[in-house]
Amino acid sequence: MKTGKSLIARCTVALLALAAAVAMAAEPIQLDLGNWTPSTHHVAVNALEPWKKLVEDKTRNRVKVNIHHGAVLGASRATLSDVKGGAYHVGLMISSYYYDTPLFKLTIGELPFALAGPKEGAKIMTEFVDRYAADAFDSIGVKNMGVFTSDPYLLMSSKPIRRLEDMRNKKARVPGKAWVQITKDWGAVPLSMQLEESYTALERGTLDVMQTTPGSAIGFRYYEPAPYVTLLNAPTVVGGMIMNKAFYDALPPDLKKQFDQELNPALLQMITNSYDRTTSEALGKMREAFKAKGRGEIIELSNEERLKFVRPTAPEWAAWVQEAKKRGYPGDEMMAAFKAIMSKHGLTAPF
Repeated sequence: MKTGKSLIARCTVALLALAAAVAMAAEPIQLDLGNWTPSTHHVAVNALEPWKKLVEDKTRNRVKVNIHHGAVLGASRATLSDVKGGAYHVGLMISSYYYDTPLFKLTIGELPFALAGPKEGAKIMTEFVDRYAADAFDSIGVKNMGVFTSDPYLLMSSKPIRRLEDMRNKKARVPGKAWVQITKDWGAVPLSMQLEESYTALERGTLDVMQTTPGSAIGFRYYEPAPYVTLLNAPTVVGGMIMNKAFYDALPPDLKKQFDQELNPALLQMITNSYDRTTSEALGKMREAFKAKGRGEIIELSNEERLKFVRPTAPEWAAWVQEAKKRGYPGDEMMAAFKAIMSKHGLTAPF
């Protein structure tokens, strides 16, 4: 009897080992990641490519990540529809591109002169999303992998912007819907344009001023046609990584857990770290390029001049609350909570 039980036990172990071996030998799950930035962009180099290796190593090659750089699978404004529709499985989403969806809630973090940098911004927005926008992703049919914030934006121009008056009648690329009125208040002409299209527009003169982050300025080489860089330090854009829901739902339970608890947080931390360290590196590279060409400058505004840019943006904070209320959200409560979370992390709202 004991021999029989022992034999059954040995057979069970052998079968389990065989099943594990078959699973390991099975074709890996193919995960397509669409990246609309170039392969040289700091997010691609410092986060997406290392994450590919991390996923493949940690899952023991059960998941193979195929990264498609340079918008070959879809443009930046199409990320949400592309990921939701299954054109690819994982994508980089910018919340301001989806102002008219439930992702509007995230645009509170893009209010002018709100967030100071990627590390504090990521903590503040993660806490805010957990409290007020956790349902936003489910409601539009995608899986939230986590949110991040960029480094603060610069003004990049073909002619120097040293004071607010220098913006008058300039054609300026706006980073989001809320910045249309701000740009008008600055005396400029707002143009909505994807990051991928802006280099050519600057080169041809159909765009005079580009608002973007230092890292993107290097990745897209905007400093070539726009060699005058004004350190405005606003806004800080809120982004996120999203996953196709059907793809996620089809993952084995252990892989779901691994993505949720380890792989997704690792990716967002890589992105945050990349934005955090890229600012000084990017400014240094631009200074070198300007010196080599004998044209270009990093411009620091005086406190007095910077305040001239800040003051006209106050109405946008109140406008965000009113817009939230129109959509049926508790706008006053959300704004109070956002400011309280900012304070908790050492930041003070400007208005």
